[in-house]
Amino acid sequence: MAGGEGRPQVTGSAATSPAADLPKAEDVSGLPGVLRFGVYPDFALAADGLVWVSNVEPGIVGFDPLSGEQRVPVPTGRIKVAMEYGLGSLWAVELSTGGSTTSLLRIEPGTGQVLVRKIIPLVVSNSSLAVTEDTVWTLNGIFGTPARELAALSLDGAVKQIHVAPDGATAVRAAFGSLWVSTTDAVHRIDPADGTTLATVDTGRGSGLMTVTEDAVWVLETLEGTVSRIDPETDTVVATVRVSDGPIIRGDIAAGPGSIWVRTSKELATGIDTATNTATRVLGPAVQGGGGIAVAEGVVWITTGHGHMIYRVPIS
Repeated sequence: MAGGEGRPQVTGSAATSPAADLPKAEDVSGLPGVLRFGVYPDFALAADGLVWVSNVEPGIVGFDPLSGEQRVPVPTGRIKVAMEYGLGSLWAVELSTGGSTTSLLRIEPGTGQVLVRKIIPLVVSNSSLAVTEDTVWTLNGIFGTPARELAALSLDGAVKQIHVAPDGATAVRAAFGSLWVSTTDAVHRIDPADGTTLATVDTGRGSGLMTVTEDAVWVLETLEGTVSRIDPETDTVVATVRVSDGPIIRGDIAAGPGSIWVRTSKELATGIDTATNTATRVLGPAVQGGGGIAVAEGVVWITTGHGHMIYRVPIS
């Protein structure tokens, strides 16, 4: 495990202050290739050569990243959390019609066939999934209460073990031999074997969804309108980057070649150059409500639930 195996808990803090100014927003509303829907496109994920978008008919759709054509439709119910890819499968969590149960979905990307649909403990809305060698991880809990559990599921959805998660946990990712769990103002590095906390890294307010590059974990801080870069070798924040002129409603974050892209609210999206840890591109106009973001084949895909649209913006 890179940076952290066997070390006691440590606390890191931001090494840099976020810059006050952002680049002027580019209006991308007139770009060709905008996809329009009568429903609410939501979570987005680039995986297995496609861009997967949830909550469009018939549930999840895999799109060609360049042409925007629908390639693989997957009939599902409402998707409750950010999707994940791993072990050759697309993973999602489906909310039942009455909203009382959640089911883990294992989807074959080539055909869209749902290989597994298994009711699991109630998953925290707008959280995420993590996939390790033979395990799918979910954050479980009841809305309005801080108690959280980290559930280890087998590939058929059966519960293998349960770890106590930090109170108020909002998202989980797997990287660098660990699970990374965000809370309101920190990211906790957790040993998946026994659930012990290896490190606690102080981050900005509203820490939530994360993405991973080859040398860092990046966490979106919705209340601050910032993104923090965590070095897994030292378990410290080595840069904090302002990505929005105000708080972000839910938001999303994704990695691209040499870049991080963030779905914001006051704007539409912001791109970060990972070589300089600076925001180098801002896209607009703002669209009411939340949405997702993904990067594939040199194109940023930005979903707008209330706008009923997906923007597709070339990176260069």
